[in-house]
Amino acid sequence: MKKLTFLITIMILLATLLSFSEGKQEKGPVILTFWYPAGEITATSMPFRDGTKPWTAFEEANNCKINVVAIDYETMKQKLLTALAGGKAPDIAMIDGSWMGAFVKDNALVPIPEKDAKEWLAGVSPDTRALSDWGGGKMYGYPNWGEDAYALTWNVEMFKEAGFPPYKAPTYLAEFREYSKKLAISEGGELKRVGYAIRHLGHPHGIVDKWDWLLVSSGVKYVDPPTKLVGGKSIINIPSVRKALQSAHDMVWVDKSTSLNFPDPRDCLLKGLAAMQISELVSIQVRQPREAPNLKWAFAPPPAAEKGGKPAVHISAWNFSVFSPSKHRELALKAIKWYNNKENDYKLAKKYESTPRWRDNYNREPFVSDPFVKQFKSLLPYGQPYPKNLALPGIMEGLGAAIQKILHNEMSVEQALAEAQKKADAAIEATK
Repeated sequence: MKKLTFLITIMILLATLLSFSEGKQEKGPVILTFWYPAGEITATSMPFRDGTKPWTAFEEANNCKINVVAIDYETMKQKLLTALAGGKAPDIAMIDGSWMGAFVKDNALVPIPEKDAKEWLAGVSPDTRALSDWGGGKMYGYPNWGEDAYALTWNVEMFKEAGFPPYKAPTYLAEFREYSKKLAISEGGELKRVGYAIRHLGHPHGIVDKWDWLLVSSGVKYVDPPTKLVGGKSIINIPSVRKALQSAHDMVWVDKSTSLNFPDPRDCLLKGLAAMQISELVSIQVRQPREAPNLKWAFAPPPAAEKGGKPAVHISAWNFSVFSPSKHRELALKAIKWYNNKENDYKLAKKYESTPRWRDNYNREPFVSDPFVKQFKSLLPYGQPYPKNLALPGIMEGLGAAIQKILHNEMSVEQALAEAQKKADAAIEATK
């Protein structure tokens, strides 16, 4: 009887151990889904498309797998909104800074824990802090390394050939137009090279990004005050802005120094199809060695709207954020904190020869001695991020569409800006 009892006990123990073992095997690693913008839209997505696999160390340490998914930029925002509505949002995504308000408004993003936000805001550079803080130290994501500072970039050899000082940029709009006219090349009545390559197609947000330098310098205030989540006032349809956008229109239709028939401005510069363009500096910096190794280029603040005026440098960044429906919020928050920690910031910025965010990293080599980083810092006194206002997505939709209509000669400047102002006012009213 004792032997039978012993055997039964052993069998129960073995069954229990087997059941525990099988349960453990079935559990496996937690799967997190991460969406990032595909293609060359942002150089900061390089680690996810060049084989670096930056999540590996985190996956191994946390028994998880991060499913990395590339999403087309032009449709990414809508796909995120659709995924949220259908309960299929990713756990983590890189989000364009200009989209953030739409997701914050709908409570779609998990706030960064207060302790982590406080540590981040105390340790990063002032410009990164301005991009991160949604008021009172509240954060909804970590802005990426390689901050987007929008600068005028140009082909040094083309400047030289046109008789311009090779490293001196035009400083105000009228002078800029003259440069563009002289730098453009036509053959048989057809424009073969533009003096200035423009963004005129695609998502309205991207249009506003590329024309922010002219909008802000000529007096646009997307929302005033810029640090108020709801309410405020939008200043768009004023004489100085109408004058500036009329000049942009005339560069296409009167000067014929730019064109609607050329590709993305960054591609134009890298392929020798344009002498000048204005966009994210980090994109040219990272792409040029790979795509145009012989290109000699330089950068400076964009021209001011008026002679003696202050240039406007738009600063922005893609944000690593966690979506509220995630079933693994804590792990997802841990993942984005890890990816953006001080040491990873240093490694990634160094690897891609870009700019870090943590203040201490700016004081380490190679950044201390890097000529690019030194000159990049000279842009920042003119830099400002978009307002942290929930109406911003609606304002940018209206303003971006207006710029497209102006450049395509579909609507007069007066009509387009009146329409944009109306849409901006409605977007602000809807947040109250």
